[in-house]
Amino acid sequence: MLVRKPTNRHELRRRSTHEALRRAALKSFACKGFANVTVTELAREAGVTERTFFRHFPTKEAVLFQDYETQLEWLAEALARRPASESLFDAVLASVAAFPHDLEVVRQAATARAELISADRIASHLQVVQSSFASVLTEFIKRRNPDVDLAAEVAGSVLAAALVVAVENWGRNGCVGDLGEVVTTSLNLVRSGLAQLA
Repeated sequence: MLVRKPTNRHELRRRSTHEALRRAALKSFACKGFANVTVTELAREAGVTERTFFRHFPTKEAVLFQDYETQLEWLAEALARRPASESLFDAVLASVAAFPHDLEVVRQAATARAELISADRIASHLQVVQSSFASVLTEFIKRRNPDVDLAAEVAGSVLAAALVVAVENWGRNGCVGDLGEVVTTSLNLVRSGLAQLA
């Protein structure tokens, strides 16, 4: 079982700054357009320096993918708490469903990605995101099944793709409907072996 370290004042301040930057960026992107906003403006609106901005986000685009990074850290911990008797799909679904996400944050980021940046820029960031999710899921599978290697990597990659595609599909479709249901449908498509396409 994972034990969380108590949050200190420095960490609280870091999180507060991170959130202020993210909110300022999403607001500016929505008002002025992604291409028309500079990092200098974002830092000024959040009351920090450009250097501070880059401590929190490596690029301006990275702000739009923050919802995934938050989930990634949490997913590894949630998966570690799932009972060993639970099936792989049920463990992943339960872990994802239990994520205490702020749906409005996820909605803002998904909408901004769909409306403000090009498909090519989205694709390059999503490759990194999907690879990170695949690593977490692959490690989880390997811990449960130490004798599998290729199967764990394939399963981790496929499950990661299903999760990312579900969120992006939801965003492209105007964030309509229940995100949890879209994620469940996506994972169940994989679970069925894509039977409906056969």
